[in-house]
Amino acid sequence: MLKSFHRLLICVLVLGVVMSGCVSIKSTPSVDGITTIAKADLTGFGDTKVSSQDHMTLVYVPAGEFLMGTTTGLTDERPLHKVELDAYWVDQTEITNSMYSECVQAGACNPPSSLVFYNDPAYADHPVEYVSWTESANYCAWAGRRLLTEAEWEKVAVWDPRTNHQSVYPWGNDYDCSKGNFDDETEMDASLMQDGKTKCDGFVRSAPVGSFPAGASVYGALDLGGNVWEWVHDAFIEVDPFNSSLKNYYEISPLKNPQGVDPAITDYRSMRGGSYNFTFGFGRSAYRLWYGLDDSYDGVGFRCASSK
Repeated sequence: MLKSFHRLLICVLVLGVVMSGCVSIKSTPSVDGITTIAKADLTGFGDTKVSSQDHMTLVYVPAGEFLMGTTTGLTDERPLHKVELDAYWVDQTEITNSMYSECVQAGACNPPSSLVFYNDPAYADHPVEYVSWTESANYCAWAGRRLLTEAEWEKVAVWDPRTNHQSVYPWGNDYDCSKGNFDDETEMDASLMQDGKTKCDGFVRSAPVGSFPAGASVYGALDLGGNVWEWVHDAFIEVDPFNSSLKNYYEISPLKNPQGVDPAITDYRSMRGGSYNFTFGFGRSAYRLWYGLDDSYDGVGFRCASSK
């Protein structure tokens, strides 16, 4: 049933690509000739700390401006625009099954909707799956943190404040199947990433968190490319190609600390990063996916953030 849903979703998204007239996966410029980005204060760049609640390691992202979106991606990824964020901390990896189980035992979280991996000791250090946006937010609150905004997720994934450069993937501009856990197997379906290689990343399903250190972002965050989709804070409304009055949020979002569209008008929430069982978007960090806030699926997990 889940595979049927994914196929239907992909068909809908393919139509969106046709309507937008753009499927480019090329790198986007860090400066578009109009927008200039101020140099960031790099104090604290490279710092880490450990949560006393769930023992997650967090990496520090200094305050400053960056470029979000693309010039050549899908409609919902455009336009390339400047965003300013306050400083924040981000979980170095996705939340694991063993971490999530502590929240369940404390009575602050409900178990995943499927227990097939959650109850398997071999998957204890793998990212938790089958958790909804609502449960993800509950976990982050229990851990003394919160979900990242889309802007925070994209900045930690692809922006280098040392050079004011935006990359396509957390590790650079070229897809590399050995730097993240993407859909490169044929055991579950016939879909493959764009290079067509099979079994390159070594995993049919999820991988233990932190398995791809070469795919880290410049801040030291791991698994931002692949493994599981990651819920983020923002509410989401899809751009309707037949209705010009429905504006792409990127065209109207505030410059500083954008939070997404009004959550009162939609039950959809954004996800980022790609997964081991999804090819559409080819793992580009600017690609955006969305499900209902109480939906839960395979290949969908989360990480948390903190402003403290």
